[in-house]
Amino acid sequence: MADNSRQMKAVRFEKTGPSSVLTVVDVPINNPGPDQVLVRVHAAGLNPVEVLIRSGFFPVPPSVQIIGTDAAGVVAEVGSNVKDYKKGDRVVIYAKSPAYQSGTYAQYFLADPDMLFHLPEKYSFEDGASLGIPFLTAYYNIVLLARAKAGEVVLVNGASGATGLYAIEVARAMGCKVIGTAGHENGLALIAEKGATAVSYKASDLMEQIKAAAGPNGVDIVLETKPSNLANDLELLAPLGRVLLISASGKVDQVNLGPVLFKQLNIRGSSCFGATAAHYKLMRVGLEDALKAGAIKPVIQKVYKLDEIVQVMHFR
Repeated sequence: MADNSRQMKAVRFEKTGPSSVLTVVDVPINNPGPDQVLVRVHAAGLNPVEVLIRSGFFPVPPSVQIIGTDAAGVVAEVGSNVKDYKKGDRVVIYAKSPAYQSGTYAQYFLADPDMLFHLPEKYSFEDGASLGIPFLTAYYNIVLLARAKAGEVVLVNGASGATGLYAIEVARAMGCKVIGTAGHENGLALIAEKGATAVSYKASDLMEQIKAAAGPNGVDIVLETKPSNLANDLELLAPLGRVLLISASGKVDQVNLGPVLFKQLNIRGSSCFGATAAHYKLMRVGLEDALKAGAIKPVIQKVYKLDEIVQVMHFR
C-alpha cells in the first residue's frame, strides 16, 4: 500500500515512444507488506530491455509505469515475515520480470525477498546495479543451459557489453577457453583484460581468426547477441555444439541448416526472465557464491544522475 505522506523521485512513462516520454516525478512510497522488503535504491542498471519497454517493442501491462529491473541499495524496512534480510543490509536487486508492479528507476523499490542478493562491502552500489540481468543471463546460459565443461571452447559474440564480459568470467571460471568479439579497440581491450582471445568482428578474416583461436576441434558453445551471425556460428561449431541466442534484434538471412543435422547441433533461444523456478534457485546460488568469493569483477563505464535519464535513453 502506498503512503501518500512519503514521496520519492521516480522515472515514469505513461505511453511508449522516444526517450522524451520519460519524466522524473514525485510518487508515493509503497509500504512493505509482511512478506516484502523496502530498499533505498543507490544505483540502478540500464539494460537494453528498458529501452525496448520504453519504445513499445517489449510490451508490459498498462499498470507498469516505472521501469527498471536491476539496482542495488540498502534495506530500509522489512515485513514481519521476512527472515533473510534486515534493515541496513546492502543488497543487489533483480526484479525478475520487466512487468513487475514497479521498477527500479526510483529512490525506493518494494521487493519480494527472492529478488534480493546480499552485496558484500567490497562491491560498490554501481557494481551491484550492473549484476542482475547481465550476470544472471551469463550464468543461466553458460552454466545451466549450455552446461559448459572444462576444456570446451566458448565464443561470445558482442563480448564487450556487461553480459558478454560476465560470460567470459563465468566460462573461464569453469575452465573453458573463451573467444570474444567486439567492434572497437576499447571493447577488444576489455575482452583481453578478462582473459579471452579478442577478435574484431570487423576484420576481413574474422572466421579464420576465430578458427585459429578455437583450435582444430572448433567451437563448442556460442553465446550469440546477433541472430544474423547464425550461419557463421553453425560453420564454427564442433559436433554437438550449442548456440544460445540471447537477443532477437536484427534479421536472419536464409541459413543452410545442414550443419545442424550433420553435426547434431543445438540452437536455443534464452531469456533469464523465462527461467524455471528450479533454474532461478540455481542462478541465485551462483550469484551469491560468486559475490562471497569476490570472483566477479564488474566494469562500470559511466554513471548518470536520475534526472539525466532522458538523455541517457536517447543515446541507447
